[in-house]
Amino acid sequence: MVDLLQIIQNIVDAISPAGGGGLTGLMFILAWVIGVTLVIIGIRQAATRGENGRQAGSWAQPMWTVIIGVCFVALPGLSDTLAQTFFSQDTPDPSSIFSYAPATVGLMEAGSPARNMIVGIVTIIRFLGFIAIMRGLLLLRETANGSGQRTHFGAGITFVCSGAFAINFPLFMAVMESLFV
Repeated sequence: MVDLLQIIQNIVDAISPAGGGGLTGLMFILAWVIGVTLVIIGIRQAATRGENGRQAGSWAQPMWTVIIGVCFVALPGLSDTLAQTFFSQDTPDPSSIFSYAPATVGLMEAGSPARNMIVGIVTIIRFLGFIAIMRGLLLLRETANGSGQRTHFGAGITFVCSGAFAINFPLFMAVMESLFV
């Protein structure tokens, strides 16, 4: 029978390129393809707008499509930029959660199964944070296209911010610990 620690380790191995998996690399490649596609769509929309004049609509839709496409292409750099924006630090390693949150998870012994489980959970949370940022960017694009509801903008911003917090989970835990402990 497989225990929880082994399940988490298997998921981390599938996520991280160092573990032989590479779902993170696949996600970055997918984000790059989506970004290039959105940039091409935005350029085509701008060309159509330029040919048809004012009756073709505003420049906002092609402009935001290109901007969001560039964000997709630069997704790894975007996550570092969001970390600098929210926390004024670079994106931390998942194992650094023990130094950022010494009063809670920092009390676990080095080399213990619980400590390995926490590092694995933080790695999974970081992966889900990248997916949340991608989802938020797609919702923001729907808002810019006009095909989305007005609620898509708030949801898009929420997904991008919560994804940034998830990617920087050790720093987020440090902020929460300093607020509540």
